[in-house]
Amino acid sequence: MPDHAQPLLITIGITSYREGVQLQQCWDSVLAQTDDRWMAVLVLDGGHDAETRAVFDSLTHPRLRKVAAEVNQGPYPMRNLAFELTETPYHFYLDGDDQLVPESVALVLAAIARAPDAAIIVGDYAYFDGGSGLKQYPHDVTPDDYLAGQPLPGPCVYKTALWRQLGGFAQELARGNGDYDFHIGAAEVGAQVVHCGGVFYRYRLGQSTKVSVSYDRDYHKTHEVMVRRHPQFFADPLRRHRFLALAYFRSAVSNYAAGSLACAHKLFWQAVHNGLLRDPWLWQPAMGAMRRSLFPSGMVRTLLRIGR
Repeated sequence: MPDHAQPLLITIGITSYREGVQLQQCWDSVLAQTDDRWMAVLVLDGGHDAETRAVFDSLTHPRLRKVAAEVNQGPYPMRNLAFELTETPYHFYLDGDDQLVPESVALVLAAIARAPDAAIIVGDYAYFDGGSGLKQYPHDVTPDDYLAGQPLPGPCVYKTALWRQLGGFAQELARGNGDYDFHIGAAEVGAQVVHCGGVFYRYRLGQSTKVSVSYDRDYHKTHEVMVRRHPQFFADPLRRHRFLALAYFRSAVSNYAAGSLACAHKLFWQAVHNGLLRDPWLWQPAMGAMRRSLFPSGMVRTLLRIGR
């Protein structure tokens, strides 16, 4: 570990792929921290472009460690690698096209001082590049908050010991929902979540990656994996059915939009068998998902007419 006047408590783990100059901007936000009790690791996924590689090669610092993968592995295996390289008690997960605010590390360390048993430290997000405003995350999260979506962000601060306890991000979810699964695992083991009390992350809207059509059509498969991985969390049948019903419905919506009515019909009825039409709690988030996808209100009637 580099010689430093104060103990280094947080490793800022940056994952990169094809951000180009945005990676430099991300790194500059790390250098701008008002509290310098940090180390950093930068991992570059295979399949990167020449511009991003040039930025990656140019970055040097006594407290920075860099690793470049030879082949493309996907976001969550690279995040696992960043955690593997972490030598501090805490890890701050940062995407290479996003940024920290100058007080990020200071806010997190103050929250840890107040709640030393906290395993996850979350803060609010400030949007930039394509929009503005704040995304405020809850200070208190219950297990049922995970049923309709991911209530906490992936990029936040984790105890390194929690990552080891949970076995890292699931290999089965290498291309999507790995952090959703990780947070469910944390809830399953009773990990304490603390809000740092302010904005600690800048999220780039203009370059946010759109979920691929194929992934969205198979979205339910990630939920089936999560249910298998967390039997204790989903031991309550109502919780399990609600979680699966919304995932099947989301995939049905995407398949309907793609013109795959037979697949949409099958997935819709899987959602129905998990309580979609008889559980009042499910209907509001399901319809919200359909409205956000700009689908016609007649979709459900069409799928009902197809028959069982």
